[in-house]
Amino acid sequence: MAFRGIGGKKPDEGRGDWAQKHLNAEADPAPVGKLISQIHDGDKDLAFFWINQILEAEYAVNWDGERIEEFVHPEERSVAYAHLDQLQQLTRERERFVHLCDEFGIFLDEHAVQVLPYCTVFDLDRRYSISKKSFLSIHPGELDSFVKDTALPSEDLEIVFAALSLPADVFVTDDTRLTTCAMSLGLNFPLSPNAFCTGKEYPAKIEEERQRRQGQANEESDADSR
Repeated sequence: MAFRGIGGKKPDEGRGDWAQKHLNAEADPAPVGKLISQIHDGDKDLAFFWINQILEAEYAVNWDGERIEEFVHPEERSVAYAHLDQLQQLTRERERFVHLCDEFGIFLDEHAVQVLPYCTVFDLDRRYSISKKSFLSIHPGELDSFVKDTALPSEDLEIVFAALSLPADVFVTDDTRLTTCAMSLGLNFPLSPNAFCTGKEYPAKIEEERQRRQGQANEESDADSR
């Protein structure tokens, strides 16, 4: 099982401008930076406020011109129309974002990607691994000693702990500092330092793991036949 953490805010991994580079299709949601300039006149606080507040104001997007003419003072109608247009734009962006999240969920299902949320990783009642290799699972109660026994960066601690909780066979990351610090796992954890690889190294690492498993299966088969 391969593991890759989803999320994080590390500038050195280029995540800050990911949306600007890749969300270019007409159906994709606009990055927040674009919304700041196009809708909120450069006001960052207002842009982030409306990411959530649009959920409360969505009912207003169904207002038509007749309602504005009926309920809004003539001198303020132009402003009301402008606000309504902004709400409609933000609602469309919200719908596009939800659609993108749904597509990502479908992608995970189609590729049989197992999702391990934080609430599961740190569940103190969850003693065994969600995989069949339950005897290798690390318990949340061991987190304190895990912190003391390794030199992992604090911002990466939870994703490595999650990989241990599966336990994963391969850990994919392009963060070279994390790969170096992962050497502190030594041979005392179910996740080996050798399991860490970059995205480019991933195909070769998976083939290496496949051959290792096949070798184990052959040895077990030979032992059973004796």
